[in-house]
Amino acid sequence: MLGSGPRGVKSLDLSGISEHLTQGEAGIWVPTEHGSAVSISFPEAGYDACFDLEDASFWFSHRNEVLSAALELHPFDGPFLDVGGGNGAVSRRLEADGIRTVMLEPGRDGARNARARGLPTVVCATLEQAAFASESFGGAGLFDVIEHVEDDGALLRAVRRVLRPNGVLAVTVPAYAWLWSAEDEAAGHHRRYTSTGLGRVLERAGFAVEYATYFFAPLTLPILLARSLRYRLGRRPSQEVWDEAGRHHTPSRGARTAMELLLGPELRRIRARKTMPFGTSCLALARAK
Repeated sequence: MLGSGPRGVKSLDLSGISEHLTQGEAGIWVPTEHGSAVSISFPEAGYDACFDLEDASFWFSHRNEVLSAALELHPFDGPFLDVGGGNGAVSRRLEADGIRTVMLEPGRDGARNARARGLPTVVCATLEQAAFASESFGGAGLFDVIEHVEDDGALLRAVRRVLRPNGVLAVTVPAYAWLWSAEDEAAGHHRRYTSTGLGRVLERAGFAVEYATYFFAPLTLPILLARSLRYRLGRRPSQEVWDEAGRHHTPSRGARTAMELLLGPELRRIRARKTMPFGTSCLALARAK
């Protein structure tokens, strides 16, 4: 059965690639059996906090532009699995780009928010609970996800299993341990990465890295000064961290325009397959071996 999404777009029928999912409330696919839980570190209030700012945030907008440009340069055949898709901000962009996307999100609030955004195929489950058949997807994404998981290698290997041979994996993560701050703790991060370190983790999990770069280069010094150094001087309550993050993500119109101008050159470099030598995030595109 194909269920209609909120805007009339048909949901992909997942019954052919998983015997453990059924469409439940509001057309969201859910596990028929719950299985064992996977430890994911993410604050309960994080979904709504992000949902309120994602559409207006220059950060989410630029990340979507970067991902769209990078995936266009690394084509694949088959549906795309957005693992840990949160509120569906990236999946919605991928669908707009013509990429049929299955958004997988274990958090109920995130899955509901994604459906409210109009995403047709939303699964509220962990990857283990979804139990997709091997080689079900042509591409997959882990967009600021693996830093929330204690065993990042195990998650990457699980994603590798459901990818077709030569399937594409796109990964973004926060960069540099020396940029660690109260925001990382409030978000439930286990670590930050270097581009080289991320590549090693991907290679060990069975992927061949085709492209890797930093991005958000103009934010590096401001985050170091405003967050990381402040963190070393004393921690702040989580709610204060979320409130401040919201203000940083949604600056005034003039500041947003200035940020878009500053971020424009790195987007052009990524579109030209060039790399950035530093930044507050890492991006890697890899193929399943």
